[in-house]
Amino acid sequence: MPSGRKPTSRGTSLLQPVRDAPRLPDLIAEQVIELIRAGDLAAGDRLPTEAELARELGVGRTSVREGLGKLRAIGVIEVRKGRGAFVADAECDVPPLTEFVRWATTNAVAVEELVEARVALEALAAPLAAVRADPDQVAAIRVYHEAHLRAGEPLDVDALVYSDEGFHQAIMDAAGSQVVGRMYEFLIGELQAYRRQTLSLPWAPARSAKGHAAILKAIEQRNPVRARRAMIDHLWIVSSEIHETVGETEAGLPLPPRAALG
Repeated sequence: MPSGRKPTSRGTSLLQPVRDAPRLPDLIAEQVIELIRAGDLAAGDRLPTEAELARELGVGRTSVREGLGKLRAIGVIEVRKGRGAFVADAECDVPPLTEFVRWATTNAVAVEELVEARVALEALAAPLAAVRADPDQVAAIRVYHEAHLRAGEPLDVDALVYSDEGFHQAIMDAAGSQVVGRMYEFLIGELQAYRRQTLSLPWAPARSAKGHAAILKAIEQRNPVRARRAMIDHLWIVSSEIHETVGETEAGLPLPPRAALG
């Protein structure tokens, strides 16, 4: 468990299983925050690995990853490359996630609204990346784009999802805005299921790869106007597919025409 403390065993873990609970990523994040507030985790302590957390909580690693992403987005933890996740500040002044869970349970946000927020954030991140990305960051975007291409033939949905996540996250990283990046991390987990559904459509791999190629080209050419336009083109198509997938199960908000998005 944390440095300087006796590691917990399967039977003595401070974490409580949350299997079958609603909004698992939120509840996982809530447990970690409560451990920090109780003093069981302190600033600088390393969290257990994703696999260890998944085993102790009785959930899948995807839920753990999304829960940690939420904590990173609000500044509770930081991820150090090759070393794992660490508590960033045990005294961080953030709203208790318990309150967020209560709000989310009684105030369901339509997926259309989450998609709109994603479009707004990424339409800003793409031109920022075109201006700010260093050569290594551009190379990372290209690596994920090429992996996305390979995942489409033959169709490998897991690889498509992984490379798509990596491509968009690499652009966020290259944008260099902590505020935009944290907002993106916080909401993107809520769209995980829809990302998988849309990438599973027969025509999705070719459509997605084409959109990525246009975005990458604009960033490589250091053209922020084209980067923004290419990102909106790409996400507007995804938005329309999600809109059709949601159907009558959500708020049914009308999708704005592509021309309205700039």
